[in-house]
Amino acid sequence: MNQKIIFSQTLKQTFKLNHTLINSLDFLKLDNYEIAQLISKALQTNPFLEINTNNGEKVDYENNYIENISTSLSLNDELQKQLLTVPLPYDKSIMNFLIDSLNSQGFLSYSEEEYLSFLHINKETFYFHVHILQSLDPSGVGAFDIYDSICIQLRKLKKHNTYKMLRKYKEYILSYNYQNIMTHTSLTKDEIDNIYHDIRLCNLYPCSQYSKDNNNIIQPDISVFIDDNQIMIEPFNQPNIMINHDLYSKVKDNEQMRDYFKNASFLIENINKRNQSLLLISNALVNIQRGHFLYNDELIPCTLRDLSQLCGYHESTISRTLNNKYYLFNNEVYPLKNLMVSKTNMGDSSDAIKKAITLLIENENKNHPLSDQKLVEELAAMDLYCSRRAVTKYREQLQIASSFKRKNRI
Repeated sequence: MNQKIIFSQTLKQTFKLNHTLINSLDFLKLDNYEIAQLISKALQTNPFLEINTNNGEKVDYENNYIENISTSLSLNDELQKQLLTVPLPYDKSIMNFLIDSLNSQGFLSYSEEEYLSFLHINKETFYFHVHILQSLDPSGVGAFDIYDSICIQLRKLKKHNTYKMLRKYKEYILSYNYQNIMTHTSLTKDEIDNIYHDIRLCNLYPCSQYSKDNNNIIQPDISVFIDDNQIMIEPFNQPNIMINHDLYSKVKDNEQMRDYFKNASFLIENINKRNQSLLLISNALVNIQRGHFLYNDELIPCTLRDLSQLCGYHESTISRTLNNKYYLFNNEVYPLKNLMVSKTNMGDSSDAIKKAITLLIENENKNHPLSDQKLVEELAAMDLYCSRRAVTKYREQLQIASSFKRKNRI
């Protein structure tokens, strides 16, 4: 009897707040963790909502789902666990301070001078411990900034030449302006292409799958994986909530209960719409970049307009859907928007370049066919830019023979 009274009072106190909250939400903007929080609150306040486990078992969602996410994605715990295997003698208090000082990106929060002052140690001791931290996974953790993180990852990938060039020409390379780089450095376009290819192998957000605290959890929204040379996409670990229709049939004459039922239906409907939109847009985006996932090719240009034409959604809808959303691939978490590349003079679509190559070869002098290097120069005159190696790859994909084999023999 007392339980029923308390339950009834709780419903009266929370209904108006939750009804207003749910109707004010833009579901497309919510990431997976925010959806998890929303579901958790709804399960506590709406009597008709429950987790569908397909086996009839009850689930303690708040403690079993969200807390497990927090535990599994603790960067501090992961680094402390790895430290146990480090053979070098280190000062535990210094390492703990460094780890605790990492920001949400896994980068060091203070300057060298500040650390020396805080810890009362010299530079040699400081960098000894920093290098231990930077030797841990994920690669790039313990850096001072994104540039430093990329350098760490390049060293671990043994991309020594790219590392040296980036250190030497940092200002120009990070500007992503080919003409400026070639003007101020001794690098050729092919060398610059190779540098950017290596940089793209690095993760700009190496610690995005971890959280420094339970209030800032980054959880993937979708999983991308390869199965039998096919790219597969799945929603990531989102619970399936359902309405208890048996309970509703017993209380549907109560006006307040009918409002709760509408509230539950509204929540499920909008979460489903959000998930469908996210999967449709993600599928189109991943399919555009399939070469990147299957063969580690460079990302090809893709804009909001491209996705809008493919999916039928307005560009603003796509932007809201992709904002702050992440995908899991090969046990690494990346922002979905990383898969979008603007179309610039130095990043034209492969399709446009292939069409141009076909046109140039169709109209070439058969006695003096265009070499791949000459094709690069002709493409540049058309404001289409790519490396000689890329031209060779595209030509072979078009099943066009080399200039030597295309030449007329008299």
